[in-house]
Amino acid sequence: MPYSRKLDTITLDGARHVKEQALAQASALGLGIALAVIDRTGILILAETMDEAPPGASEAALMKARGAARYRTATHRTAEFLKTLPAQLAQHALSLPDLCAFEGGVPIAVGGRIVGGLGVSGGSGEQDVEIALKAAAAVA
Repeated sequence: MPYSRKLDTITLDGARHVKEQALAQASALGLGIALAVIDRTGILILAETMDEAPPGASEAALMKARGAARYRTATHRTAEFLKTLPAQLAQHALSLPDLCAFEGGVPIAVGGRIVGGLGVSGGSGEQDVEIALKAAAAVA
């Protein structure tokens, strides 16, 4: 019986590809963003903050990436789920480690397996989601 298994995680080249896709989309929209790419275990692989990104965007991007990877779901979906809970329970859920309900965090999947997370911050929530989904899909 094996006592270990191979851990699939995003590579630095994969993270760079995701980054380039996200930055190109942000530029096309005229946005300054921050982004963070983490591996499956939550370790930061790559982060970049554009000159025009708003204050706090880099920290928010990292929170979004970690939340998406740890819970294997997009953070906007987490936000929608929390809205269905009673307020006290939703507040309790937000105290879980790395749980994030800010829009713009998505898991990165390759071959159907979650290999990391991407967080994008700097636009509206909808813009962050759009950029993150398209950029993460670039390595699928």
